[in-house]
Order: sequence, then C-alpha cells, then structure tokens
Amino acid sequence: MTKREYVSISKVYPNDGQIEGLPKNPRLIKGERFRKLCKSIKELPEMTEARDILVYPYNGGYIVIGGNMRLHAYRHLGWKEVPCCILPEGMPVEKLRQMLIQDNNPFGETDWDMIANEWDSKELDDWGFEVWQEPEQKYSEPSLEEQQEEESEEDIEKTDFYDMMLGDRIYDSNNDFDIPNLRADEQPVSGLVIPLSAWGADTRQKKGISTYHFYVEDYRFEAIWKDPTTVLNSGCEAVIEPNLSLFDTTPVAYGLHQIYKKRWISRYWQECGVKVWADLNVAKKFQKWNRLGIPDGYNAFATRGYSDRQEYLKEEIQIAREISGKDIPNMIVYGGGDKIKDICVQNSIIYVEQFMANRIKKGD
Repeated sequence: MTKREYVSISKVYPNDGQIEGLPKNPRLIKGERFRKLCKSIKELPEMTEARDILVYPYNGGYIVIGGNMRLHAYRHLGWKEVPCCILPEGMPVEKLRQMLIQDNNPFGETDWDMIANEWDSKELDDWGFEVWQEPEQKYSEPSLEEQQEEESEEDIEKTDFYDMMLGDRIYDSNNDFDIPNLRADEQPVSGLVIPLSAWGADTRQKKGISTYHFYVEDYRFEAIWKDPTTVLNSGCEAVIEPNLSLFDTTPVAYGLHQIYKKRWISRYWQECGVKVWADLNVAKKFQKWNRLGIPDGYNAFATRGYSDRQEYLKEEIQIAREISGKDIPNMIVYGGGDKIKDICVQNSIIYVEQFMANRIKKGD
C-alpha cells in the first residue's frame, strides 16, 4: 500500500541511477523553463499541496520516481519538507521502470483552437505552458557553423541558469560558523570517473573532462571565487573540492574563511548537479576545522599524497573512516610516489598517479 506524508527534503534524492536496473529520469529542465517552474510553485502552492512526489524507499531515504524537476525547484526555493506518495518496499524494478516512463508520458492531445480561444497567450507563457509547436521537419546534418551557433546558445543558457542559482544565499550548516553542509545525495558513490585533470593546467578550458581536481598552485583557480560557473560550464561530472593553502602558521580566522569559501562553492556545485569529493588536504592545525560542513556518513574524500609526509596520509584516512563510518572509505589520493601508493594499497584506497607536463624551452 502506498502512503502519503511530508518528508524532510534532505531525505529525498533525485533519480541518478542509484537503483540497479532503474535508469536515470529522462526529463531535464533548465534556464527559463526552470525559472517559470519555480515561479509557478511560489504563486500556486495549492497545486503543490495536491500533487505529491512519487518516491521509493532507498538506503534510509527515498528515490524520486515521479517529480524530479519539482524536487530541484523545491530545493532551489528552500523548502524543508515536501509532500510524497511513498511506494511500498520490495516493489519490482520492472514496475518502477514503467512508472518512471509513464510519469513522463504525455497522454492525449491538446486542442490548440480551444487554447487560443479560451486563454490569453501571455498568461500561458508566464505559466510556462508551451503554446506554439513547430511542424515536424526532416532531419538534416547541421553545418559546422550551425553546430557552433547551437553550442554557443547552449553555453549561454547554462550560464543563465547557473547565474540564477548563484545569487546570495545561506545553506544549512552543522556548525556555529555557518560553514555550509555538503549534500550527501550529491557525492560520488563509488570509484573515480575519468579522465581526471587539474583545473587550469591547460591554456584553455577543455571539454570531455569528467573530474577536475585543484591540487595545483592557488593562482590557477582564484577566478572561480568570482565565477564558479566556469567549472560547471566545462561539463564535468564531479570535482574534488578546491584545495586552499592552509599552513600551521595561517591565522585561524583566515583559515576558517578559506574553508567557508571552498565548502560554499562545493555546495553550490552540488546544487547544480555536480558530485563533490571532500578535500582533506590541510595542515594539521586545521584538520578539525576542515571537518565542518562534512556531514556524518559522507563517504567521498580526496587528498594529495607527499612522499615525506606519510603520517599525514594515515591521519587523513582515519578522518575519512570516522566521518564515513566505514573501515574502507571511498577515497582518492593524488600523487606522492611509491611509498604513498603502498599505503593506499594496504588500506584499499584509490591511488592516482600525478602527471606533470614538462615544458621544453625553445632551443633545448
């Protein structure tokens, strides 16, 4: 039997393919359409009250089967609870697949003459209803010029959407310093998605990079504080949190500010659909401060390995165990050589070799 109840939004996860055999939700919404959806929810809350999100119990929370786009809108609007219709546990995946696709199936046809006669087009457009439909056309391969124009429009649309999401906002926090919490439902679940690349290592932004890390000189990524959408527009699936240079001589007040910035930007990226590995690579002085904003149970960590600081790595692995509650945490170690690699192997941690591009001077 299904049941209806209000559920904490932190326990409702978008369908990103977590359930084996259940594909990701095929619906997308962005840009102007997303803005109109949010506007509609704000102006007509009664509609939300009468329309539950269809969810399935999973891992202590709930996976959305129908209502992914509304969930994103509720999160953007700062909702704490959402009305859910909860499916019974043990339902066959085949049934869930059928529900997922039927929820996105537009049965019936629209009487466009009635729409034109009974409704005002400006009003319909304001509500996000698509009035005009283009006639079907035979497909032809676009020219290079058309492809470039289409890509440019897509980048603009993405930037508009991310700018709208950016704004001035305060995220939920588990500490007295208001350092934002990372979202447990937007963390890499298992393994590193490659290719992995250092942010700013190339003269221009590459496409096709799945995961970016920031274990580079600070100057390479200073610009992301001003515009974090550049990382999003790269199309990456995941990021390792920006790694800031925090030394034992760094004042605590300044260090807390740096940790706040990296957690805020990481949370913002998560809100836009990018998975985040929590960075543990800080000086010993800041290890306890660096845990702020990483919720208990979070299980995606990264650090940089140093051949002369093996004890640091062992301490960071222990921190990952304490936070995740796992003997073998989901963790990446970047570089450090054979000694660091041996520690990773002994602890079943992912080791990634550090690749350096050697610049050759002319005439050498």
